[in-house]
Amino acid sequence: MIAIIGAGLAGLSTAYHLKKDYAVYERENEVGGLCKSYTIDGFTFDYTGHLLHFRNKEIKRLVTRLLNNRLIEIKRRAYIFSKNIYTEYPFQANTFGLPKEVVKECLMGFIEAFLRQGQGSRVKGQKKKESFEDWIYKTFGKGIAKHFMIPFNEKLWKTPLNRITSDWVSWLVPMPKIEDVVSGAIGIGNKDIGYNPVFYYPVDGGIGLLPKAFLPHIKNLNLGMKISKISLKKKTLTFTNGNTAEYDYLVSTMPLPELIRICDDIPSNIRLLAKGLKYVSVYDINLGIRREKISDKHWIYFPEKEHPFYRIGFPMNFSKSLAPEGCSSMYVEISHKDGREIPKERLINDAVNGLIKAGILRKDDEIAVKDVIDIRYAYTIYDRHRQKAVPVIQKYLGEKGIFPIGRYGAWEHTSMEDAIYQGKVTAQRLNKKV
Repeated sequence: MIAIIGAGLAGLSTAYHLKKDYAVYERENEVGGLCKSYTIDGFTFDYTGHLLHFRNKEIKRLVTRLLNNRLIEIKRRAYIFSKNIYTEYPFQANTFGLPKEVVKECLMGFIEAFLRQGQGSRVKGQKKKESFEDWIYKTFGKGIAKHFMIPFNEKLWKTPLNRITSDWVSWLVPMPKIEDVVSGAIGIGNKDIGYNPVFYYPVDGGIGLLPKAFLPHIKNLNLGMKISKISLKKKTLTFTNGNTAEYDYLVSTMPLPELIRICDDIPSNIRLLAKGLKYVSVYDINLGIRREKISDKHWIYFPEKEHPFYRIGFPMNFSKSLAPEGCSSMYVEISHKDGREIPKERLINDAVNGLIKAGILRKDDEIAVKDVIDIRYAYTIYDRHRQKAVPVIQKYLGEKGIFPIGRYGAWEHTSMEDAIYQGKVTAQRLNKKV
């Protein structure tokens, strides 16, 4: 018997691709993990921005089939708001329109960095011990670092960037060529740079349709089953309701530190390594506004400290079905470290005031829906401790027949597509075992 902890995309994909007996155990009363949608007064919100970006044709075909061709391709409209000016994403390739001294500083800094490193080593040259801060300066130069990369990432990660490693940036951070940076500085736009020039989204219903699309293919799903203890010697799961279950192999998509915490018979060095894993949480503030077309953009980044949020997005521009006619919807993201929680009303007030200051909301706007979701473990922090700890923990668990996968199980920064792919690969490995 194969036990699967968690009915998010990674867990559901594992079950979907398994050819052996399995049971899925999900602590919540619905599937999806953070890939969920909910509706208040006609406004549908996801658990912050959840957009599909495909690099794997096989996973794209699977998702399209599961959603019965209800997936639409959308050309990205993403921007940065700084110096009271909108520039297109990515910042490093679209500085035209900013104050001329800023454009010059960014362009000259990039050229200097390029000449120091050479383009080949610039793209491939991140070293295992290189900090994210060092990588930023080496790759983009002082101007782009100063005006976007450093302030934005400090706001997001709530961690000094010299404590973050650079071994996660390869597909997430756009690295334009020198001609792209020059073109973007003189007004020749660069709209298709980065991993997400287009994205995919359900035509209606929100991203929560995706995990639900797996359900007709899942045989043994158990909801409302929170695990309190895992016995590695007996290979048993104990649930908070007192029930128990046996397993031969275990696939875990729960956060890696929590998995280690509830396992018995864990060596002290493994517990210590897991305890040191760090992350940043995100307040997802969802707003429904009684005014149409408050923006034509999909999402906007805010690097400057005067704005409390690091990013906002507009679900009604992903799909018209997500907001009532004549209305607009928004999600506002503010990151935080656990233990420094902010009261809900203060969060909403700060967000609304910040949106008014940025010219996105008006003082007389009627806000019909105000809701806050605190997303714990939103982003894994890639620091030097993670670099040494995760491989050791994963090796130990593998020896015990446990497969930690997905964004939280593998403790990495991955996409929805990656979660589905990891589930498939894990199922294929398990299908070969006796």
